[in-house]
Amino acid sequence: MPNKQPHLPVRIGVLLPVPGNDRFLALLRDGLRDVGWVDEGAFSLEVRQADGTVAAFWRLGSELAALPIDVMVTASTAAATILAQVTTTKPIVFVGTFDPVAAGLVASLDYPGRNLTGIAGFQADIAAKWVSHLKEIAPGITRLVILSNPASVSPAALAGWKTVASQVAEIGEVHVDTVNDIKRAAADVARDTRAGMIVVPHTFPFANRSAVVEAMAKHRVPAIYGIAEMVRSGGLVSYGQDLGTQWRMSAVYIDKIVRGASPRDLPVQYAAQYALAINKGAATALGLAVPKAMIERADEVVE
Repeated sequence: MPNKQPHLPVRIGVLLPVPGNDRFLALLRDGLRDVGWVDEGAFSLEVRQADGTVAAFWRLGSELAALPIDVMVTASTAAATILAQVTTTKPIVFVGTFDPVAAGLVASLDYPGRNLTGIAGFQADIAAKWVSHLKEIAPGITRLVILSNPASVSPAALAGWKTVASQVAEIGEVHVDTVNDIKRAAADVARDTRAGMIVVPHTFPFANRSAVVEAMAKHRVPAIYGIAEMVRSGGLVSYGQDLGTQWRMSAVYIDKIVRGASPRDLPVQYAAQYALAINKGAATALGLAVPKAMIERADEVVE
């Protein structure tokens, strides 16, 4: 493994897919300190913050690629896919993606073969857990509707989650493009008192998380999310990766790349575990009593 002395300061291009991600920047800096970059003067972060749209990924990704960047880092399958098209030469580290092989980001997990590598998760089988966790907290549910934005969700991810969820529950699907679409979708689902919603993890609902959780609360729709930040914003329950941990872990890849390693030779890692988060206040507002056993299993409980 190459271990050259990098030129300083190392310039790291950061594409944040959605607004309000300063916490992830702080964790990236923590990760860089973890691998020995204790002097922040040794590196600089060129940060671009998108609004969750493909157009913004293209514009800001192209902006970063035009700079003398040593390595780029981003989150989400959608943003990583755009960066991979913006530059085929500059190293890219991704976090929080669906199966990167199915998404076409890498040739294989062991040998990525391109200018991308990183940390993946959100495999298809998680959808069965989304169903079981939501039914545990809202036992009256017999039908679930998957909410997604086609422009920002990986088609492979959506197909995989829907297939798995359909094996354990009656599943519907609704596509949203605007905040008004979110409101209408919640109102439509609320007409069926047996129905709940799965808000699959992708940039659109994350960028519009306040609107999503407010719509679910207003129309009293039990919903489960794939990202804990949705629960911290007022959502009912989530089960998924800890994106903050992955941002911190990305520093290991950055360090190896600036010391001479090629992304094509750095194996992709999968998230070691998923975390369950519950918002007790949201449950109370929906008239739901969270089982004690579920509270005890939860990794995070928001009061």
